[in-house]
Amino acid sequence: MGVISVDVTKDGRRVVATSIDSHIRIWDLENNGELLKTITAAPIEAWAVTFSPDGEHIATSSHNGDIHIFSIETGEKVNTFTTKEKFLLSVTYSPDGKYVAGGAEDGAIYVFNIETNQLAHTLTGHAMPVRSLTFASDSKTLISSSDDKCIHVYDVEHGQLASTLTGHTDWVLCVAANPDISKQQVASCGSDKRIKIWDLALRTVLETHEVHTDQVWGIAWNAEGTKIVSCSDDKSLKWYASSGSS
Repeated sequence: MGVISVDVTKDGRRVVATSIDSHIRIWDLENNGELLKTITAAPIEAWAVTFSPDGEHIATSSHNGDIHIFSIETGEKVNTFTTKEKFLLSVTYSPDGKYVAGGAEDGAIYVFNIETNQLAHTLTGHAMPVRSLTFASDSKTLISSSDDKCIHVYDVEHGQLASTLTGHTDWVLCVAANPDISKQQVASCGSDKRIKIWDLALRTVLETHEVHTDQVWGIAWNAEGTKIVSCSDDKSLKWYASSGSS
């Protein structure tokens, strides 16, 4: 059945996907796409999925508000972080592996400290579902996108909303932080068919791309932080050079 979420390890060697059929599948990209492991999750247990920075675990969000951690080696569930039983549409790890965060349908964001197994912060501010989450490379800044047309930038260490970025005219479906920390950029895309690149320091839009003819559901940077790729309901993938790149 339909594929819901896909992620790739930092080294680019493995890919994981979740599906409506309640299976989590992991493939080897270096060995002709060989299927390495299939993990059977309970119904509605695995929605969004993300690899841990070391590639040894995956985290999934769920309909019942839990974040589940699975071991890549054994396929076993090794931990569960519980929230307030609201559907978590998004999940992400911090680059340093200290935090895992989930965004809920009621606009709340839950940040858990993996080292202590405790809830570090419940972040509020969004009025509608949180579609996407991404940590900046410093692991101290968490960026979220929501159906309320806003992008929020949070200070994770202090659990505070640092700024709100506005400019999209419809649901903001995905955000992705530039892996090059020196640039302090985040890319966003949404139901308004637009892609925007933001300067987090200046809290302003650097550029806007209007090249898709339908909703833009996903966006990602290359490892160097010089290019982005987007995917859309118009059945296309499009590549761009980011601001300041050739």
